[in-house]
Amino acid sequence: MDKIIVIGASGHAKVIVEAIELQNEYEICGFIDSYKTKGKNVLNYEILGAEECIPELVAKGVTKGVIAIGDNYTRYVMEQKIRKLSSEFEFITVIHPSARVSKYAKIGRGTVILTSANINADATIGDFCILNTNSNLGHDGIMKDFSSIAPAVTIGGTVVIGEFSAISIGATVLQNLTIGDHVVIGAGALVTRNVDAFVTSYGIPAKTIKKREIGEAYLKSAPKISFSVRHVRGEKDLVGYKKLLQDLNNSNPFYKVELLDTSNMNKHPLCYFVLEENSIPIIAMPFYARSINTALGDSYKDVISPYGYSGPLFNTELINPQLIKRFWKHVDTWYKENNIVSEFIRFSLNENHLHYSGKLIPSLKNVRGKIIEKSLQWKEHKSKVRNNYRKALQEELTLEVYDNEISDEIIEDFYSIYIQTMHRNNAHDQYFHYIDYFKNFINNNPESVVIAMVYKEGNPISTELILKDEDTLYSYLGGTLSDYFYTRPNDFLKIEVIKWARNNNYKFYVLGGGREDNDGLYKYKKYFFPNDEDVVYYTGRKIVNQEVYDKILSEKLEANEIHPENYDKKVYFPQYRKKE
Repeated sequence: MDKIIVIGASGHAKVIVEAIELQNEYEICGFIDSYKTKGKNVLNYEILGAEECIPELVAKGVTKGVIAIGDNYTRYVMEQKIRKLSSEFEFITVIHPSARVSKYAKIGRGTVILTSANINADATIGDFCILNTNSNLGHDGIMKDFSSIAPAVTIGGTVVIGEFSAISIGATVLQNLTIGDHVVIGAGALVTRNVDAFVTSYGIPAKTIKKREIGEAYLKSAPKISFSVRHVRGEKDLVGYKKLLQDLNNSNPFYKVELLDTSNMNKHPLCYFVLEENSIPIIAMPFYARSINTALGDSYKDVISPYGYSGPLFNTELINPQLIKRFWKHVDTWYKENNIVSEFIRFSLNENHLHYSGKLIPSLKNVRGKIIEKSLQWKEHKSKVRNNYRKALQEELTLEVYDNEISDEIIEDFYSIYIQTMHRNNAHDQYFHYIDYFKNFINNNPESVVIAMVYKEGNPISTELILKDEDTLYSYLGGTLSDYFYTRPNDFLKIEVIKWARNNNYKFYVLGGGREDNDGLYKYKKYFFPNDEDVVYYTGRKIVNQEVYDKILSEKLEANEIHPENYDKKVYFPQYRKKE
């Protein structure tokens, strides 16, 4: 059984897939669709990517497929593109088993004939045509290449339908007529006379309503795309931002406004880009626009994303690569219009870096462990982890996971251990938060957080604040009292959290990375999931105005505000800012 792909993954494609399954002649490997997210499933078949991956599939032996796109001209454009991508790729003809096709009919390649369609004697159907559900093509009828007849259409005998022409739902064309090229006949129309090329015609009897252009859309109107920049300056703005997150239907905890810490809004107000399609939010991205202290004036700024996993946040049900590219194009235009010199973006671990318009830097490996069956998980841990866990059991450590309603007392216990740990490790300022920051976040987002607490003899000795996102847990902040290191509470906490995750149907536990790849901190985290593939944490860097960027950099170097060693190594971005 030949392996095939289906090009297009919309509603029309679903109907074609079912016809292919009933034909029982081909094995469907998946969909090709540049407007759908790679890895998503449609009818239990995976979106394999955009059409650019077809040559790779052909090299693997998947050399056949069908274009499942309803619009006639778009189907033609796709056929031409695939032909250029791979001369070896073949297009199959799909005929639903319930269709009645005369043995005297001729059918071209790439054509699709769907449920209960009726093709009569001596009918000729060209390449890449569509005969939809319950449609009827009369005897001696001709459908030229890339034409289509919709559900419940009736075409009389000896009718000619021109290239790229579409007969809409329920229309009737009387016998012995000719429909020109690039014609659209409206739904329910009754065609009683010949129809010239390049027109739209409908009504009873059908009349020419307007002229048409080559490739003019007819199945649906073009979506209205809008792009805006919004600011969070007060309580009303905070409410608007929270409403946006709800509308995006994305539970990613790193975008919660309380986690972004808007207490410094007077210094750098929180802003966010929004791209909408037909007034429905599709993409949002929070950022800070920071003023640059330069002799060139006070109008120049640079953009930085909030600390942590950030970048664009998607409405995962509606996002597609084309919209992402359009988003970044709007962003770059806004930068140029608003004296933005450079941009630094911290991306998430969910591939939201794809289609970024700047330079991507693979910054750190992050440990993301898969939660699997208990006995298999235990065997995968490094022996050092297992031994430390046994030591913790001997010390009679216990763990509690506080979920949903977390009391102030638990938050205070967490904070006491966390803040001692930060001071002991001389942590960077960005890791220090006041206790009200945690209380505010936890109390406003109980569905997004848990606190794991290790106890010895009833006393809290180690803790971790964990963020929740659908099927994934993220280790965020925590610490351990140094007097209890000997009890191995860190290893105990991680393994007990893994157990809790399994019992609560989570699939992944993200421990993060080290300060740099393969350092001691990274290796410690990797001991828990040594066989799982790491996830790369990307940052994005973009110089919007190279001339101004260079002038500011020269100014800072001359003023000795940048350490030459840091400048030469390019260890941070933008280079004109001192490393903080």
